[in-house]
Amino acid sequence: MNRDNNRDRILEAAEAIVKTRGAGKLTYDELARESGFTRGGLTYHFPTKDSLLQALLERDVEQWQAREQALRPTDAPAEAAELIGYLRAFTVETDEKRRFVAGMLSAVAHDHSLLDPVRRLQAERGRDMQWDATALRQQILRFAAEGLFWSEFFRCTELPADVRERLVTELEALARAWSPGDDAASD
Repeated sequence: MNRDNNRDRILEAAEAIVKTRGAGKLTYDELARESGFTRGGLTYHFPTKDSLLQALLERDVEQWQAREQALRPTDAPAEAAELIGYLRAFTVETDEKRRFVAGMLSAVAHDHSLLDPVRRLQAERGRDMQWDATALRQQILRFAAEGLFWSEFFRCTELPADVRERLVTELEALARAWSPGDDAASD
């Protein structure tokens, strides 16, 4: 097996532990049991638990970007499709994502630097932003979707299913209305 494949297998095992027991239970001994690697094999790839957690979050960011891409509609101009993919990534409910976020929450609360991969992604996305009226409206939609995610995650909001569906539909309609048309978004 190659080195990258071993690294991926370790990260998959670590993610399984985080999803079922939380980042606090992610120890090298537990990871060795879950992954089948020796402690030396684990520390070869991840010398510290922080480096392991950082790699987990970097992997999650990559998976998140792939999810956004997969959720983009094909019937919308490019800029609207990109925004809708972002909105859907936050509003399509999945137990897997919820379990991972719950498992990582205490770790990132104690070490904010673990969120650096997320910060880098957001900084990259905003680097060339012009912050005109269109960009501000689109940011409102992003914040709305993120807020819905966190409000539901913490069970602060319990919208009836039909109301939630209408809300998400309205966010997507606004994304189409507040994004440049085919001419501005075409390649």
